[in-house]
Amino acid sequence: MQHLADWYFALVFFVTLLGFVVAAILYFINKTDTFSSRLLAGFLVCICILLLNNGLMATRFFLNFPHFWRVAVFASFCFQAFGYLYVTSVLEQAYRFKKTDYLFFLPALLYTLTWIPFYILPASEKLVLIHQIITNNALIAKEPEGILPEGLGILSRTFFGMGLSVALYAKLFRWKRKLVFAPKSYVQNIDTYHWLFYFTTMTTMLYLIAFILIVFQLTVYFSIWHTVIFAIIFTILFIVGYLLRKPSILYGMTGWLQQPELLQEAVQDAILVPPSLEPSIESPRNSLTLEQGLLYKLALESHLRDKQPFLKGGYSMSNLSTELGIPSHQLSAFINQEYGKNFNELINHYRVE
Repeated sequence: MQHLADWYFALVFFVTLLGFVVAAILYFINKTDTFSSRLLAGFLVCICILLLNNGLMATRFFLNFPHFWRVAVFASFCFQAFGYLYVTSVLEQAYRFKKTDYLFFLPALLYTLTWIPFYILPASEKLVLIHQIITNNALIAKEPEGILPEGLGILSRTFFGMGLSVALYAKLFRWKRKLVFAPKSYVQNIDTYHWLFYFTTMTTMLYLIAFILIVFQLTVYFSIWHTVIFAIIFTILFIVGYLLRKPSILYGMTGWLQQPELLQEAVQDAILVPPSLEPSIESPRNSLTLEQGLLYKLALESHLRDKQPFLKGGYSMSNLSTELGIPSHQLSAFINQEYGKNFNELINHYRVE
């Protein structure tokens, strides 16, 4: 039995470590350096925290360190918020947070505050509660040590996640209509759409599993603790495997300025604006307008074509950002979205030409 428990925790630890590594790559090393990639990294970090926390319940960790019990409750709301904002940012081609986006993390803050009375308990009292819960797995989901009524915490997380999933499916359906009726089909956009649909479905399954087990009182026959752990493991492995198979999905939706009927008004408005205009004033929006994108495109292509700065050794994104007067995070997102390439790939394309 102990040997089986060791292998069980080893699996949890391996998948958690794998998720953290991929999240670090997405946030710090990923060549696309986009806002959406960093949101996906936040999702992975939160879901890995949940997995590790649940995995530690199979050991004596919390009996030895009772003050760590339930400290990860914030992640159960945060991963849902990160998942929703990730899918939305890809569809909307956003490069930063909107002010209202921070409200999605408010449930995590409020829920964490409900645990303060438990957090300030002495270790001896915590140990009594922890021992009761660990010896009766059915109590884990009910969270009797919190101040909320038993079972309300997991139900609130489930309904919060299901509500976000419904909103995402509605957005994906509207975007699918755009893809179907688009005058030009971009393989990159179709691949990205499929990925977002699969990602949304995987996260939705986490909420559905918890909802079914609780509503139909199946916790008597199935451990919600172990069921959720294996569901999280499968979700992390699916995300990692998909990113390895199709890393280009990190570029997001592309070709947004290459549709003539969308550009007609923008061209008329910007026709008198010289391509050398420095778009140095950062937009208050979380995504570029069509007019801004057109000016960025004209400025970028004329600069690379006429001045050929890429012939310098060690030419970087920061150099290009300074020369154009465009914030680097906006410029990086624009290159990914318009050309379906990262900065290095775009520069190499011009070098080859």
